[in-house]
Amino acid sequence: MGDATRGALVRFPAVGCRFFQQGRCLYEERLNPGLHMAWRCLVLARWESVYDDFLDRAENFGLSETELGVLWHKRFERLAEENVPCPDVCAGDGESMPECLHLLEDICLLRLPECAGQCERFRLRENV
Repeated sequence: MGDATRGALVRFPAVGCRFFQQGRCLYEERLNPGLHMAWRCLVLARWESVYDDFLDRAENFGLSETELGVLWHKRFERLAEENVPCPDVCAGDGESMPECLHLLEDICLLRLPECAGQCERFRLRENV
């Protein structure tokens, strides 16, 4: 071994790890779900904010649940058609809302730390 490689740790890829997803490490998110708000999907966070504002306004008007449902349905249709406030949105397979390949539950995989390869937290997936 030459001096250039001495001390350099090269890890095997962690593709089979249960915490590996699209080159990112889910360990911290699985350990404390929702702890890192910065990892949340920007689109979902915006929709939640709009919904909270909608509920506050609806409460002031004393709307019934039926009226509330009809109004929210119309509002959400418009909201879903608006431009997505995320520069990294990537059209998905239609299984998530919003449709994005980087969305996992309510987090954006691109915001997670990159996987450095097999580490001390490496755990095989059950279906591998």
